[in-house]
Amino acid sequence: MRTSLLIPCYNESDGIPQLCMRLRNVVPRLEEEGETEIIFVDDGSTDGTAQVIAREAGSLKYSIVTHSRNRGLGAALRTGFGACTGDEVVTLDSDCTYDPVAAIELLRVLRSGYDLVTGSPYHPDGEVVNVKPWRLFLSKSLSRLYWLILPHPLYTYTSCFRAYRKDVLAKLRSESDGFLAVTELIVSAILMGANVVEVPATLRSRQFGTSKLKIVKVSLSHLRFIARVMWLRVRGTH
Repeated sequence: MRTSLLIPCYNESDGIPQLCMRLRNVVPRLEEEGETEIIFVDDGSTDGTAQVIAREAGSLKYSIVTHSRNRGLGAALRTGFGACTGDEVVTLDSDCTYDPVAAIELLRVLRSGYDLVTGSPYHPDGEVVNVKPWRLFLSKSLSRLYWLILPHPLYTYTSCFRAYRKDVLAKLRSESDGFLAVTELIVSAILMGANVVEVPATLRSRQFGTSKLKIVKVSLSHLRFIARVMWLRVRGTH
């Protein structure tokens, strides 16, 4: 079994030392089950993120794929998926808002027979710590809308903290270059009948750097996508 840890980064130089420290604690445990690679995607950072990764990653088995300009989370994920060679892919937030050690649980559940496992802070057994109320309201409201229109309701659709089987991931559709891509992937999996499950997770506020999320832009992109999914389902396309 080969596992790929995929980490998109954009101007995260301040938090990279913390991330690499945690990865050094996680990777040896993952390698008890097989080989592990780390793929960083530097999405056009202007603060020396790639250089900090090279300095801090040390003995970790990693590679850095770079975009010459900032293209967005969705574009970074697609670039990273193309670079991953593992049988399973875990996507991690570079700001450690989800503790990388929790990837062990995602993979345990994935290997029990699932195609996609998502971390879920809004699950009844999940937890949210010190996250700004407006971000919670936005994310929870969007998740409830998706809950209403999809055949397999989840508590969380917007978390990037996930594990995928690589063969299933190759079949998923994602067009957005921005944050919406994360939701497009899991909606695509649900509509194609993949075996999707969420596990409780803890979401914490970031300690370093600033969020790249633009609330109005992201909200409008989700509302347009929700309308499109509803239209396709009414037409019987999905």
